[in-house]
Order: sequence, then structure tokens, then C-alpha cells
Amino acid sequence: MKKLLLFAAFIAMGCSSDSQEPSSISAEIAWSKTFGGSQDEVSGGLVATPDGGVIMVGHSYSQDGDISPMHANLEIVVARIDRDGNTVWKKTIGGSQDDYGTGIIATRDGNYVISGYSGSSDGDLQQNLGMHDFLLCKISPQGDVLWTKNYGFTSHDHAHKVIELRDGGFFIAGYADYAGIEGTAGDGNNGEGHEMRNTAKHGVGEYMGIRVDSAGNFMWYRYFGGTMNDRVNDIVESRDGGIIMVGYSESENFDVDDSKGSYDYWVIKLHANGMLHWKRSYGGSGIDQAFGIARTAHNSYIIAGRSNSDDQDVKNPLGNFDAWIIHIDDHGKLLWEKSFGGADYDVAATVKNTGDGKFLVAGNTRGSYSGLSNRGENDAWLFCIDAHANTKMHWQKAFGGSGIDMAADVIGHGDALYLLSDSQSADGNVPHNKGFNDFWLLKLN
Repeated sequence: MKKLLLFAAFIAMGCSSDSQEPSSISAEIAWSKTFGGSQDEVSGGLVATPDGGVIMVGHSYSQDGDISPMHANLEIVVARIDRDGNTVWKKTIGGSQDDYGTGIIATRDGNYVISGYSGSSDGDLQQNLGMHDFLLCKISPQGDVLWTKNYGFTSHDHAHKVIELRDGGFFIAGYADYAGIEGTAGDGNNGEGHEMRNTAKHGVGEYMGIRVDSAGNFMWYRYFGGTMNDRVNDIVESRDGGIIMVGYSESENFDVDDSKGSYDYWVIKLHANGMLHWKRSYGGSGIDQAFGIARTAHNSYIIAGRSNSDDQDVKNPLGNFDAWIIHIDDHGKLLWEKSFGGADYDVAATVKNTGDGKFLVAGNTRGSYSGLSNRGENDAWLFCIDAHANTKMHWQKAFGGSGIDMAADVIGHGDALYLLSDSQSADGNVPHNKGFNDFWLLKLN
């Protein structure tokens, strides 16, 4: 297996670094572990720890196996794994209602912050503002809960990602049901980050972003959208302190004025004070959904997701659904786009800057092509590209068994990569299945 040059450490705070120390690895499996119980586990994200291991977060419906104790039927699960695959500790966080873990970052003070959403007002959670709230939970390296904060309104508010900003505060984003939005946003307005002020309700899912300080205290919120589904999946801070939100929009009105058709990649840039800088749609007449973003060394952005369009911005589709990668500049101009995959079904779930001008993309594939052999259903998929318009895959790998295996996150750490997936397999590269979906963690050397 030829050696691959990758830079070692990936930024764990949602924003890519411009320089890292290099190390040489080959993408071979060092170990493969599953974690879970007899019910479903859903992966959220990974973060590196200083000792060469990782902390993974997600949520679980199980109350047995590796998942205990539980406050409710559905709870946030967080576990620290060392470099050899041993569980250092594992915790559940939540209350008597459903609580979801969607991501985790390292903070500059040596702790960690988990993003998610919650319906609880007891246990580890102190209050509930209605249905589900945005949730931030700060934990120590030992997994102790330092504080929890919830934000939201009377309806459904789901946080998908959090980043730590350069001033030490946080920005958390996801979506909110417009019907529940009420009250002041801070800064003397009603939350809109633009000049639009009207009383007509938008729709069932607004782009929602909330700015808080380093202690989790609310500062302001902003929302954008139309009358259909609009959802943020990832965020990154730009070099000028602005905030880029990426996800997808089904809307064709209100704030969405350049719809391509059906679902589009929808990207919004805010100024550091939360006011709208620009917004842009990308895609074609089919379904185009963005899931991840990484900043380049030149302050442009690589955005990854899936597409089944075959027109407009999507120039060379390959199959049913493709992993569709776009590169935009800091003003939202489309620099290039490219589809990756085969004739069947391929999805990019996340993208990470490796620090050496390359990017890792993780997701899932059903294809057998270019040296890949599908093991059955969806395989976890990992490939490497660069930021050039004619980029090819520098390499790709697929992992899994005969069931459905879908990668959720990837990080680089020292001389290794860690890949977090959901898995229903109990064969191939997957050692066990505890029941339905399990957390599946791979270390690649």
C-alpha cells in the first residue's frame, strides 16, 4: 500500500488551520471497535485528545450493553477512547426526556463542548423552553459536566454544530421552527440578520444561529429562511471574524431568492456582529444537500454533500446520488464543482482540511469502482482531494460489512486517522453488532 502524506493534527473547533506538522501514514486499519446496546445508536462527532486518543459523541436509544446508566429512552452518549481502542470512560448526559448529541469540539481552556438538542428540564439539564431546545454542554477531560445551557423557543429547535470563536465565545447553529420564535434576539431587533421586517411566518425550518459568550451566556440569535425546510448542518469562522453557515434549503421565497429547484446547497455569511453579509444557493433542479464545510489556506471554502441534479451548477453527474463538492470564495462565488462516486449512491457527510493543501471527505457509498469493492448496502467511505479545480481523488477507501455502514466524522491525530461511523454490520471490517445501529470507530495508520 503506497504511503500517503497527510498532515497530522486537524483543528477540532470547526475551523481549519493554515499549517500543521506532517507525518506519513498508510490508510490501513489499526483497530476496529463497535459500541452500543440492543437499540439504535447515532453518531454525532469526534474530537482529538492530547494523549493520542479521541472523544466521540452521539445519542442512544439503548439501556444495556455499553450504554448505562440511562435517564430516559434517548440520551446523549459521550466516550473517551485511548490510542489503543480502550474505553477510558463513558458517560450519558441528559434528563427524563429525549436528548441528542450532534457534535463536539475542544476548547482553548483544555475542556470540551458538546452541541445537541434536548427536551429535558431535569437531570443534567436545568430547563426546557418548549419541545426541543438548542443545547450546549461543557465537560472536563474526565467527562464531568461543567455546565449545560439551552436556548430556543416554544417549538422545535435543533442544534447541529458548535464552533469556538477567536474571542473565546461560541456560535451554535441548526434549525428552528419559525412558529415558535418569539421575544428579543438581543441587539434591539427581532432576530433577523437583514433588513427584512414583516410579520409573515416563514416556514417549518429556519436557518438558526445563536451567539453566546465563553460561559454560554446568550448574546444574540439570527434566523433566515423561506416557507419550506431550511437547515444548517455545519459552520466555520472566516478569517475576518465572520461566520459561514452551510446546509440546504427547499424554499423559494422570503430570504431564498435564487433557488435552483427542490433542495439546494444554501450558504450564508454573517458579519461578526451577526448581520447578513451575503447568501447564495448552489445546485440544480434535483436534490442538493450540503453537510460539511472546511476553510482553505486562502480563506475560501470547500463544501461537501450530496446531489442527484444533472443541470445548472451540477455539470458532470455520475449516478443516482453523487458526493458533490464545491469550492467557493469568501464572497460566495462558485470557483469549481465536481461530482465523485459511481452509478449508484454516494454521499459526502463531512470534509476536513488536512493542513497540507488537501482535504479528507467522509461519507458512504454503495459503489464498486476505481478499486473499491462494495461489501453490501452502504459502506463507510473516505477519500482525499485538493482545492484545485481539476482535483482528482488522491486516494479512497471503503470500510464495512454486509449491512448499512455510514461514516459521520473523521479526524487526523498524530500518525493516525480516526473514522466514526454508524454500523449495522457484524462482518467484514466490523467486529460485532450489539443491535440495530452501533457506534463504530476505526483507527487508521
